Amino acid sequence: MSRREKGMQPRHPDCHRVLPRLSACIATALLVAACQVLPERPRAAATYDLGTGERAALAHGLAPARVAVSSPPWLQTTTMHYRDARVDPGRRRAYADNRWAAPPPAMLGLVLERTLGAGEGGGCRLQVQLDEFEQVFTAGERSEARLLARFALLPVRGAAVIASASLVVAEPATTADASGGASAFRAATERLALAIAQWIAETDRALSGGLGIAGRCQR
Repeated sequence: MSRREKGMQPRHPDCHRVLPRLSACIATALLVAACQVLPERPRAAATYDLGTGERAALAHGLAPARVAVSSPPWLQTTTMHYRDARVDPGRRRAYADNRWAAPPPAMLGLVLERTLGAGEGGGCRLQVQLDEFEQVFTAGERSEARLLARFALLPVRGAAVIASASLVVAEPATTADASGGASAFRAATERLALAIAQWIAETDRALSGGLGIAGRCQR
């Protein structure tokens, strides 16, 4: 072989082994960089409910035949609402990472059915209008669960109101956050259910002959 041919030989005979390693390093670096710019997975929302309620001491014959709960559109979602009366009392706000397991009217309906023994007796139809259901921050770190409801007893098959009433329940929250608000709403809902049970019993005593006379609830 001539000197010229010897001079043309490659000076780095191991390049074919170095290049794949270099390519692998570059690919790894690109992968790490891509992982760093990917958005973080959103945090799962905490979910709360109102429990199922405990059976109240309501006479079997006074237990509502049915319970129906209605509400304004803004309460027909799982959004947890709160209001900061310290800063902007006219503004309704919502917790970002917390929600109800079901819309408040549905959860309230379940508690009322269980507490009042709905369907167990031959009582009237109970219609409830839930007008407000929000946590209100009043001063400092203090807040309370506020619940406003109107309710009426009607015949099972009729539309004539036999008796009606309304109630505002305010239950202090133990902590100034969604968890404290949820616990306060559990207590407020229980208080409302027991108050309605007492109201049904008082209505029965106040009416001449009671709710069962002349088929008042079955018309």
